[in-house]
Amino acid sequence: MNSSPEKTCPRCGSAKMKRWNDLAEEEQMLARKLPLSAEYPLGERKKHVFCTRCWFEETEKRNTNA
Repeated sequence: MNSSPEKTCPRCGSAKMKRWNDLAEEEQMLARKLPLSAEYPLGERKKHVFCTRCWFEETEKRNTNA
């Protein structure tokens, strides 16, 4: 099942936003080192969406603006 959102990154405009489960193992390793890792536990971060171009991390709070 492809749960990848169909949206562009608000920072760089790339269409490469991915959910945690859609990230490759190496991408997950990089995501674990992003600044928000100090703010959110890993379980919460798995609900976030990541841009694999500029590594912008969109939180659940921003995802629920619809």
